[in-house]
Amino acid sequence: MKDLPVIVLLLLLAARPLVAQEEKEVRTQTIHFGTITLVQDERISVLMDRQITLNKRKGGIDGYRIQVFFNSGRDAREEAIHVKADFLSEYPDIPVYIIYQSPFYKVRIGDFRSKYEALGVFSHIRRKYPSAYIVKDVIPFPDLDKAEK
Repeated sequence: MKDLPVIVLLLLLAARPLVAQEEKEVRTQTIHFGTITLVQDERISVLMDRQITLNKRKGGIDGYRIQVFFNSGRDAREEAIHVKADFLSEYPDIPVYIIYQSPFYKVRIGDFRSKYEALGVFSHIRRKYPSAYIVKDVIPFPDLDKAEK
């Protein structure tokens, strides 16, 4: 019973830092139908700016593509061009990329933001391209103007 006041005092001192929160940055933006007030730590803005810089430097965002061709032979370049032309004739709406990573030529298709998106196309093309598989890749930023329409 003698220790009870000491325990209560320790608990009160330990709980004090949990209550202290500082508001460092306040942004207010008025939109047609109302006002939004955003209260956030200024370090969040610094982190967001860093992420934007990293994305610009990388030239895109992390995503997925389907690799339909991979070869390093003497005629690999011509084969890759033939595979690209053949694919575009059947699927003109899907972007196709020829990538050269010494000594290999690769043909990759699509710009998928998730593996789930890539699986949808993969299920359609795997009969014609049985050696195709999904790979992680850097894809271009999505065109937001098209996405809104």
